[in-house]
Amino acid sequence: MLTASPSTPAPLGHLGRGSPRATEPSSYRVAAGWVIVALWIAAIVYVVALSAVTRDGLGASVVQQVALLLIWGIATPAIIWSAERLPIERARWLPRVLVHGAIATTFIVGLNIAGPTLAWIVLGRPTPYGAVWRAGIGQLVQVFHLALIVYAFILGAGHYLRTLDVRRREQLRVERLRGDLASAQLRALTLQLQPHFLFNALNAVGALIVTERNREAFEVVGRLGELLRALLAIEQREEVSLREELELAQAYVGIEQARLGERLAVTWEVAGDIASAQLPPMLLQPLVENAVRHGVARSPAGGRLVIAATRAATRLVLEVRDDGPGPAAASRQGSDRMGGLGLDNTRRRLAHLYGEDHALHLTRDAGWTRVRVELPYHVLASATAPADGGVAA
Repeated sequence: MLTASPSTPAPLGHLGRGSPRATEPSSYRVAAGWVIVALWIAAIVYVVALSAVTRDGLGASVVQQVALLLIWGIATPAIIWSAERLPIERARWLPRVLVHGAIATTFIVGLNIAGPTLAWIVLGRPTPYGAVWRAGIGQLVQVFHLALIVYAFILGAGHYLRTLDVRRREQLRVERLRGDLASAQLRALTLQLQPHFLFNALNAVGALIVTERNREAFEVVGRLGELLRALLAIEQREEVSLREELELAQAYVGIEQARLGERLAVTWEVAGDIASAQLPPMLLQPLVENAVRHGVARSPAGGRLVIAATRAATRLVLEVRDDGPGPAAASRQGSDRMGGLGLDNTRRRLAHLYGEDHALHLTRDAGWTRVRVELPYHVLASATAPADGGVAA
């Protein structure tokens, strides 16, 4: 028994399914904002609680400290904003450091004047404003270095948030590029399949004309036109329903039956409740074409073709099997890389779309060649399963 299980990379992106959901770009900013608010509230509560424990009450010093903390809290977003607007970068770090130093000094001086003034207004003290201003300047001399450290800490937090933003944008850009590359590769594979399929279909028409089966050739041309219209309808879509994919495969089988006649006997084993299952377009048809051209058509007496679709728990299972002689390359080399362009492209498409969340097995056993594909089963939210059963011919 030959088994082909592709070794595949992680999915580069398939309809947003299976890829890691990215964290919202602003989520860490919201979290950082709440942390900063909580820290300043905790600092104010600590000052008030400490004054209660020491039984100092809400004196001038406590009110002044609370006023200073409130101003710090209100100014924090502005400091973070300045870090984002004037980032300290390697190319011009010195001018930016000097600018931030000047801003920090101005803010701290203003803070140590505004804080005592606000406390003076709240307490309604008759102290002259000059005395308040001198007290603030005196306190500035004592705590300037500590205030500068606090300012630098907030500024650093702003730079860190900006770095996260830059990294986030870069990651999104890389993901978009990877997604675009994967889409381009899948599109190239699909475009490769379509002319290959058209070439084979035209060969079938040519074979009918050469054998002077003009009536059948005319019918095949009509079916081919319907098939091409169906291809145009789905080529821009990322997924189609199983019903649409089966109709496409049926149209192709009709062309081959017109060419092979009674040599091709087809049986459809399709569960009746999975017609709305979603799968990539042009997935089943290349498997059917591979079975006909590399299997049944190679036998002078023809053969049987079975097309099956079922659901196994959370998996959609597609199987195409034929009792033809099987791919000659496989019998000669014992290789699982058999089946030509159609199967090879299917293998690569599944690797791009689903990563490791799929299976493709190609086996030759007891006179039957089987191709079995397993995909994640899902339907559109608005889709409803049909009431009718499977198709049999």
